[in-house]
Amino acid sequence: MKIESAMGSVAFEGTGSAVQTLESRLLAASQTPPETRRPDPAFEHLYQQLLAMEGQGEKAIYAFLRAQRGADGQSPAYPSAKALMAVAMQVLVRLKDEKLEKSLIYKEVSAANTLAFSVDLFVTRFMGEVFQPMGDDAWEKSEW
Repeated sequence: MKIESAMGSVAFEGTGSAVQTLESRLLAASQTPPETRRPDPAFEHLYQQLLAMEGQGEKAIYAFLRAQRGADGQSPAYPSAKALMAVAMQVLVRLKDEKLEKSLIYKEVSAANTLAFSVDLFVTRFMGEVFQPMGDDAWEKSEW
């Protein structure tokens, strides 16, 4: 293969392997059986705990996720609403993979995800109002 640069041309001897597109690599990764993927023990433990909480309601699941602690045991494992939404979506995908999308736990985790989304939306809107520049009638611009 010959690559021309601004400095001149450089020849590279390839190993003969074909270039794979990103799509083909993603397709190959998605077709990997779940048994061969490396499991995340922390997520697996959380997932099993959430399955055991079926029937307790979305507020209990949301509170449970907020109460989770990180590896150090002090800091929250999911410090923001976006992090809570991410883990809830990961649980929902896993439930859907296991054909449990019609179960009560799926509905409860989905409602907890909606609750986290609402909190994120509220905080984002509030911060926008606080830091948004005011109009012409701002008290800083008013005459004394």
